[in-house]
Amino acid sequence: MMKGIFRLIIILSSVLFTTAFSCSKKQTIGEPYILYEVHGIVYGSYYKELDGAKKELVTAPIKGIKVISDSSSETAYTSNEGRFVVYGRSVPTETVTIAFEDADGENNHGTYLRQTEHVTLRKLNEGGDRNYEGYWIATDVEVKLLRKEDTMDPNPNPDEL
Repeated sequence: MMKGIFRLIIILSSVLFTTAFSCSKKQTIGEPYILYEVHGIVYGSYYKELDGAKKELVTAPIKGIKVISDSSSETAYTSNEGRFVVYGRSVPTETVTIAFEDADGENNHGTYLRQTEHVTLRKLNEGGDRNYEGYWIATDVEVKLLRKEDTMDPNPNPDEL
């Protein structure tokens, strides 16, 4: 009989302790965070052949560029018009780092170099609960990538060689 009462006391104590602990945990778990989105367009620069040996630098929107935010597990790709939208969740900050990588190799006039941009966000609205500190956004972000093969001058001056 004593064993049964002792077990009942242990079980009830465990249930009460677990309930009290889990309730306080919901109020304090987690760090402050923001949600954000970044909208933009990626341009690629490449040299277009003109008459003779001269080339002209052309900049145009490029599709198929991988867009990766440093604080998001989501990966986006640029559209046919070079546009992208990336969403993320981060500790409160006014700047996020976005990386741009060529995902299709030689398509779109060549292989583009990887580039990282620091994008400034603006607060769209306030947070609604204890840890959520609001929704932030960046629009009209423009990124210009350079082709790997164009990192050297295509029109070298023979006098400088």
